[in-house]
Amino acid sequence: LGRDLMTRLFRGTRVSLLIAFVSVLTNVFIGVVYGAVSGYYGGKVDMILTHVAQVLDGLPYVVVTILFMLLLGSGVTSLILAMCVTGWIGTSRLIRAQFFRFKEREYVLAARTLGVPDITLIFRHILPNCIGPLITRAMIAIPGAIFSESFLAYIGLGIAAPEPSIGILLSDGQKVLLQYPYQTFFPAVLI
Repeated sequence: LGRDLMTRLFRGTRVSLLIAFVSVLTNVFIGVVYGAVSGYYGGKVDMILTHVAQVLDGLPYVVVTILFMLLLGSGVTSLILAMCVTGWIGTSRLIRAQFFRFKEREYVLAARTLGVPDITLIFRHILPNCIGPLITRAMIAIPGAIFSESFLAYIGLGIAAPEPSIGILLSDGQKVLLQYPYQTFFPAVLI
């Protein structure tokens, strides 16, 4: 069709990065709030929230993506929403564990004794201690989101065909692998 492969690779990378960053930021926000509430209050609240997360974690990722594609059509929005349905669960577990670790420390007990409200204890005294593992988790989640988007586009569940994606370029390159191997090589190297 006379399309420039390098331009399509750059546009596909831009789409993949957009989907990855938006989904990871959304997952971090949801996971931090969910895990902080679960870890700070503990008891029955923790038990209920943990069971809800376990039920959502049991949903197959491809099935959820297919459902979003059927409801919203193929596009960036449906991919981001599909990645956000269960993507926050790992972050919430991490934050929950960190809150269990820090909520009984002396400085938190001292602040609680002075009458500091729970929301301030959560976001000012405990959450800053969780930033290191949270940043590490988010940085590891970005390549995972790019791989997920590329995989979904490769099997035909991603973005519609005129808009380039790394997975679409790999799928198109596979069809002409023996005649034009560079059409598969460059997207594979990029991913």
